[in-house]
Amino acid sequence: MSLATWQTAEKKHLIQTYDRYQVVLTHGKGVHLYGPGGKRYLDFLSGIGVMALGYAHPVVTKVIREQSSRLVHASNLFYTPFQSRLAQRLAKLSGLDRAFFCNSGTEAWEAALKFARAYARERGHRGRTRFLALEDSFHGRTMGAVATTATAKYREPFAPVMPGVAFVKRDDIKDLRKKFSA
Repeated sequence: MSLATWQTAEKKHLIQTYDRYQVVLTHGKGVHLYGPGGKRYLDFLSGIGVMALGYAHPVVTKVIREQSSRLVHASNLFYTPFQSRLAQRLAKLSGLDRAFFCNSGTEAWEAALKFARAYARERGHRGRTRFLALEDSFHGRTMGAVATTATAKYREPFAPVMPGVAFVKRDDIKDLRKKFSA
């Protein structure tokens, strides 16, 4: 299939939320991705940073194959042998008491916003509800993530967004200090 065929199919059946590169990917191996006809690309994105494992690594493939024959997903309403062990390991490595598992970077960001608010409230700072975020940041498409993303094309369609967010210029300590103390 040609690029135009893929584009037509996606435009008909997929909400267009991303500007797409004019590339079709068919598979990957190691640090490379491949398109139709074997065209090779060096992967510098790793699934926008969420899959930095490479492609088709034999050990990763073996573990996924073995685990998928037992249990691919179970709700957090149940215990699984690996979740507790992973939480213990993450707590030890991070120096924190506990871990929070979630499905995406956006969900992690939403949790961080909630944890910050809960922490302030727990310590009697109910009025501390303000957040600072970088002007050039992108945190995802949920409401808290959109509220803390400065780019108008991501915020404006969902206005009004969560109030109390100020944006700081990147690499500008003076701006950070000014907005932090405001």
